[in-house]
Amino acid sequence: MTQVKRFKLIGVLLCCLLLTGSSNHLGAIGFWHVLNAKANVLQSYWKSPGYFSDHLEQLPNTSLAILARSKISSAQYMYSLKLIKSSQSDTAKQFWLSAINDLTIPERKILATKLLEHSRWSDLKLLASKNKLPAGDVLNHLKLQLKTPQSKVSSEFIHALGFSSLRNISKPNKQCMFNVLTMSDHRRGLYKLTEFINAYNKQPEPRENIFCFSKPVYVAGMLECKSSINQIAKCDWQSAKLNNQLPNNFDFIVMMPKDGTANVTKGTMLINSKAKYSVFLHELMHFNGFEDEYALPKTKQAWLCAKTGFVAPNLFISHDESPPIGWHKAKSCQIGGVAYKPSENWSIMQYQQLGLSAQYREIWLKHLDMTNGNSYRHSSALTFANKAILN
Repeated sequence: MTQVKRFKLIGVLLCCLLLTGSSNHLGAIGFWHVLNAKANVLQSYWKSPGYFSDHLEQLPNTSLAILARSKISSAQYMYSLKLIKSSQSDTAKQFWLSAINDLTIPERKILATKLLEHSRWSDLKLLASKNKLPAGDVLNHLKLQLKTPQSKVSSEFIHALGFSSLRNISKPNKQCMFNVLTMSDHRRGLYKLTEFINAYNKQPEPRENIFCFSKPVYVAGMLECKSSINQIAKCDWQSAKLNNQLPNNFDFIVMMPKDGTANVTKGTMLINSKAKYSVFLHELMHFNGFEDEYALPKTKQAWLCAKTGFVAPNLFISHDESPPIGWHKAKSCQIGGVAYKPSENWSIMQYQQLGLSAQYREIWLKHLDMTNGNSYRHSSALTFANKAILN
């Protein structure tokens, strides 16, 4: 060791003595040797466990790992936080789980927050099952994730996230042609609806002040949604007690379950929380009477394709009649009449990922100007039990 290094070492030791006092200066010296002289970290720890526990965060991961594997709970806790931060949550679990009974409430809150940041829902559920998840925001997030009935989730927490409870649904916007009530029974659905609403508000279609959306309303426990990935989304909200608590001054409803393919019926859209925005926009057009340009379900073709003329803003059915000039055959009808659509190419009503074209935006606007949307409002649709399902 050079003379300069000796002086530096003496200076560091003197600072440690001044800062820590005589009661723990040996701990400071031992800690310094671990950091700078490769001293045995486990031996040094047991000489001054209090000092080391207060400074664990400053240890390199290799030294911290040695203490954690020696079942020192404070080291297990600190090491698990570092592992979670480096996306090694599975490895971290064996350490924090071993130490959980020794952790303070503040430490468990920090741990829970880190687990939430990495969407470790199974770990949070495990903590809750052991009664080790402290009350607070993380526990409330877990409740939303687990679809806990809305009556058992803090309304203040729901509102703080930017959502609504049934008792505090935002009022319709009188400037808009249509007001849409949005709801979901799970956490992802609430955030996905917010994502859709923000995307729509950034570029309103077919123009501003057509659709306005409520804040997403948390409605878990008020209905049952039983749909698989490949089935049409279904929720029994009309037969559930939820139906009696919904305001009647909204034109349409969007309900977002976890699974099921998107559909619209009687002014209500069902769309799952994994869907893309283009699917959402496609379903919005169904609200205003647009039809699919791919092959419709056979049960629907049986009655719709038996009609003649315009059955939708984008669909004309011919039984030997001449279609509108410039219109092209669609795949909607395989039985009955021949279906025609405005676009020679695929549109958003045939392939949702394409987005809305200028041509279909113009058709949409023209249709709204002609009807003012009066034929398609949710409140009117509820009075007609035989209104068609628009998939």
